[in-house]
Amino acid sequence: MLSNNKYLFYLIGALCSFNLSLFAAESLNNSEDSLTFSSLRSETSTINQEDYYDFIRVSIIEQPEYSYALSSMEEKNMLVKYQQRHRFPDLSFRVINDRSISRDVDDFTSIRKRRDDSFDAAVEINQPIYSGGSINNRIKIARIDYSLSRSERNRIFSELIVDANKIYLDAVKSDFIYSYSSKVLNELSPFLEKVKERVNLGISDPIELAIFSIKYNSLSSKVQKLRTQKNRDIGVFEYFYKRKFENNFFPEILVPKLQSNNKESYEVEKARLSYENKEGQVALTKSEFRPQFGINVRYTRYDIDDNETEDNDLRGGLTFSMPIFTFGRASAKISSAKAHANASKMSIGMEKKADEVRENEIVNVIESSQKTRNELDSSYQDTKRQRNIIVDRLDVTSFSADSLVNSYTEEIALLENILDTEMALLHGYFLYLHQNKTLINQLGIMP
Repeated sequence: MLSNNKYLFYLIGALCSFNLSLFAAESLNNSEDSLTFSSLRSETSTINQEDYYDFIRVSIIEQPEYSYALSSMEEKNMLVKYQQRHRFPDLSFRVINDRSISRDVDDFTSIRKRRDDSFDAAVEINQPIYSGGSINNRIKIARIDYSLSRSERNRIFSELIVDANKIYLDAVKSDFIYSYSSKVLNELSPFLEKVKERVNLGISDPIELAIFSIKYNSLSSKVQKLRTQKNRDIGVFEYFYKRKFENNFFPEILVPKLQSNNKESYEVEKARLSYENKEGQVALTKSEFRPQFGINVRYTRYDIDDNETEDNDLRGGLTFSMPIFTFGRASAKISSAKAHANASKMSIGMEKKADEVRENEIVNVIESSQKTRNELDSSYQDTKRQRNIIVDRLDVTSFSADSLVNSYTEEIALLENILDTEMALLHGYFLYLHQNKTLINQLGIMP
């Protein structure tokens, strides 16, 4: 089943990617839109939105959570069909093989029947006509459970996309910043000998060499920490994606200007459906104490092991049952179900409040990232220019080794801030789509 779904999702993803490319082309003319990681084109290669979405989409359908969510929803769908079958009659067949084990009856004077052994067969049909609403309520509850499982499936899909995006970005960022820092450290390494030479020639103060060495060692330690972080993030990437980390670049994803809306999240939807389920449980509890009646038809063939007799009968009629007095059990059980439903109703308001807070936080993160990314990039480019000026003045008396290592350190720090800002922008955008239940549609995964 999963292999067949792959081809279906590939086709849907291709169609969705085409629509996304048209949307991106139109939205680029809007000055309020942002294209993630576009400022890094001069530093590294990037991949476009369609290719990145394809990469994420393929990885999602290979996750065990994906298969589990599909199977869970299929289970609930079968339970709906099971409850619907209760509307149909029940046909049963019985064989009664009743043998006398011990008998103390006077055959001549007892009013008991003379033959206690029997080997009878019966075919019985029971058709419920009115069950107090229990059948309809069970079907309703089963349908609500199916809706819950479908919502849970979509939530799992959406969270997998969010996780896959974060794992990908963490790995690419760690690999890029480590490679960049190693390159910077290699560029800085020759200057250590040059500073020593300047000290030996009396051009520079020995204190300058000491300060330079301390900061150089500090930068070297930072690079080693970045290598450890890189190995960790790439290990997580390869475990999640089940493939080697090769030729992976930052994605350029179009992020439009966003605003808060009133669309319910998965958590709100779950709370609402849970309340509807509890309301159905109240109705089901009430139906247990209502009258029930139906039709019963039974055909019995007696002593089928006796070839000499052909006794049989056909019986039928209405069946009726109704509880008269339950010593308060009925009212107590109904009251308990109502209290449970009322508590569930309160959770809807709580989830709506939490949903508004989460969405406002996400929108603020996205807006803040959009505003600061250009400023950080400007500072980063200016720091690179200043570092080049310092390098060019190496043979000048006013050369400052301390300023050189500071510029390299600041350059790496600014690059990290840029990457963190770009990642926060894209991760926030995915969280925004997840919050509004549109992320799986955005990536072309069937809801």
